[in-house]
Amino acid sequence: MAYRGKSLKALRESKRIRLRRISNETRINMAYLEDLERERFDRFPGKFYFESFTKAYARSLGLDPTEVLADLQTPYTEWQGASSQGASHGTASAEDDGLLNRIAGYIRSVQEV
Repeated sequence: MAYRGKSLKALRESKRIRLRRISNETRINMAYLEDLERERFDRFPGKFYFESFTKAYARSLGLDPTEVLADLQTPYTEWQGASSQGASHGTASAEDDGLLNRIAGYIRSVQEV
């Protein structure tokens, strides 16, 4: 099966697993889990976090983490290529972008409280 954000969400819901439970098990902020299901890769602090969160999410659903990560690598790589093209046209540098993503993640986590 080719896993994408929407199919992962549908599978999770069919197993009647709440996102809060996965968040508690994996210690990953719910906002990042929602971003993974929506394929909002711009909200991850970096590739390492995307890969780690994806594997942990897959394990919590009883899926093969390597397979799920491989399936999501394509859209992530496409997003990464599109975002790097934007950076070369005078937008924020990758370092600035990472900082902005971390700040946005912090704000989302504070809003949940």
